[in-house]
Amino acid sequence: MRGVGLYILASAFACAACTVPPVDKAPQPDLAPAPSIKSSPGFRLDFPEPPAASEHLPGGGVAETPPAPAPKAGVAQTKVELLLRKEPTFEDVLKLQKDVAARQPASDEEKLRLALLHAASGNLEEAERIVSTVRSRANKFLPYVEFYLRRQLGDHKEAGKLLAKFAEEERAAAGFGIERAELVSRVRRFRDYMPAETDRVAPGGDVHLYVEPRNFALQRSGDKHTFHLRYEWKLIDDRGGEQPVPAWERATNDEREDRVTLNGPTAEFYQSFHLPLPANLASGHYRVKITVTDVVAGKSDRVTVPIYVMPVEKSR
Repeated sequence: MRGVGLYILASAFACAACTVPPVDKAPQPDLAPAPSIKSSPGFRLDFPEPPAASEHLPGGGVAETPPAPAPKAGVAQTKVELLLRKEPTFEDVLKLQKDVAARQPASDEEKLRLALLHAASGNLEEAERIVSTVRSRANKFLPYVEFYLRRQLGDHKEAGKLLAKFAEEERAAAGFGIERAELVSRVRRFRDYMPAETDRVAPGGDVHLYVEPRNFALQRSGDKHTFHLRYEWKLIDDRGGEQPVPAWERATNDEREDRVTLNGPTAEFYQSFHLPLPANLASGHYRVKITVTDVVAGKSDRVTVPIYVMPVEKSR
């Protein structure tokens, strides 16, 4: 009978709910569906876990999580990370040149480059070994590499021979010429002289010249070296005409030439001259034309030095 009573009570409550007059048509709040109750032997009730607490902003409200951007259709670019390039070291360059020389064993240029790198790193013995394998002795860089190695290894005798060879080649390439020709007041030694204060000379005065030839040839005989130079002077006026100077024309061969024999090679030599002018020379601008001839080489060079002949002062 208890079960029948409970049923009648539940039916009465349901009828009462149906007879309640309708309320104004205000929107009813949405109620969350009641959680389902699962019964099992022993009357155990399982409820869902409560949602996590939302973050509240100051002053009320709840922070909203921005929606994730929708993926774009098509090609998507990924992030690229660039690796920093390592600066090459001397060892890297040396290794690279070793590889190049190994791939080109017949190239003398690559061998010399490798020898220079070894010499720069202080490995002189290895540089010398590589230089010895160079086939063509006509390579223009080879003597300079050998000279450096000879000096660094302490072979000063061979280094001196190579240096003398370089100087001879330089003289041959530059050719014979006159390095300097100047008016001077005094000469002491090679490149040690006092330049003249002025180019003004009195009629019948003296023109003092310093002349320095360069790259003159040497004639070798055993340990002796001989050079032979010849000089000539002309006086040119301001119109380009040659003026006769009897004292210059009467100069002897000893005054016109230098034939010098030395015990060893030399590249330094100078000569000075006192050239007297005619006493009746008219005043004006002139040029002393100097010609020096290298008799051994058969070559000549010419320069001019300007002078001004002062007018003669008339006596009262």
